[in-house]
Amino acid sequence: MKKLTISRKDLKNNLKVIRTRLHSLGKDDAGNYPQIIAVIKGNGMGLGLVEYAKFLVNNGIDFLAVANTEEALALKEAGIEAPILMLTPITRERELMLLIEKEITLTISAKTQIEMIEKIATMQDRQVNAHIKIDTGFGRYGFLTTNRSDLLEAFKMCDKIKIRGTYTHFAKPMDETFTKKQFNQFMDVIQFLKQEGQEPGILHVSESTAFLKYPIMNLNAVRIGSALQGRTLVKVNGLTKIGQLKSSIQEIKNVPKGYNISYGKMYKTKKETKIAVVPVGYMDGLNMRKDRDIFSWKENIVSVGIEIKKFLKDNRLKVIIQGEKYPIIGRIGMYHSVIDITRKQNHRITR
Repeated sequence: MKKLTISRKDLKNNLKVIRTRLHSLGKDDAGNYPQIIAVIKGNGMGLGLVEYAKFLVNNGIDFLAVANTEEALALKEAGIEAPILMLTPITRERELMLLIEKEITLTISAKTQIEMIEKIATMQDRQVNAHIKIDTGFGRYGFLTTNRSDLLEAFKMCDKIKIRGTYTHFAKPMDETFTKKQFNQFMDVIQFLKQEGQEPGILHVSESTAFLKYPIMNLNAVRIGSALQGRTLVKVNGLTKIGQLKSSIQEIKNVPKGYNISYGKMYKTKKETKIAVVPVGYMDGLNMRKDRDIFSWKENIVSVGIEIKKFLKDNRLKVIIQGEKYPIIGRIGMYHSVIDITRKQNHRITR
């Protein structure tokens, strides 16, 4: 048995902390505070798409963002009336027809998309709201900043399409130098568009980390996902983690000294050990981490240094049983983990 419990109280607290931080920076030139675009992709960041969306809307969030068509349509079917931004540019005609019919705000990253959207919008006799994506160095979707004539032509192609916003995505917000470079490129493009008589709509570049680290980059809106759940790379007073995964012990037994625990023979007991097995593993997100081969050489060196420090002190992942912490030992399995509860030898543990 396992159950994820979410504290609505802590979630409301995080919303309040984020709003207070936004409002402390003052209003923009139009007299408005920066808007929160709540990113609820990935099944509501794991909290349940529809339920999480309704909670946010009921607590003052009036703009949502998702990553795929299924999420957008599910929100509409659930009666969500707040604007929904599709973060992924869609190129399949059938999907575009559905999204346009349901009045989803689209992301546009190429002129070919504009041609298709204009065609469908004309057929349906609809106005389509859209945001333009600028690629400032993420290397994925978006108009390149070096091809401004292409971008300008895209704006001029829009008839049924109403550009309601323009945005970019930071590659590594903790890298201040590169993030500032991306931001400056974005703002240069915005200035160019305005000089050419084009209205880029609301501007948003910051996700959770950039929002917390670079207040000057908040512009007209910020895309907040993990910060709402209290998960941040930047320490912020007041933000609280909102979730707790609870489970039960499936089996308890004593194993001898030198006994292998779990896959890979990576851990052997140093003495007779009392272990507890719980039905929670990496499929539940427990201790999920990125493979080291995706990091740069410098990051790998830092990672190795961190591992050495961990080796010199007890940094094992721990769980709480009856108010006390106990370490997970051995490799975490897909569905199960093993806990060293030797200190509980003389106490009763509820399974």
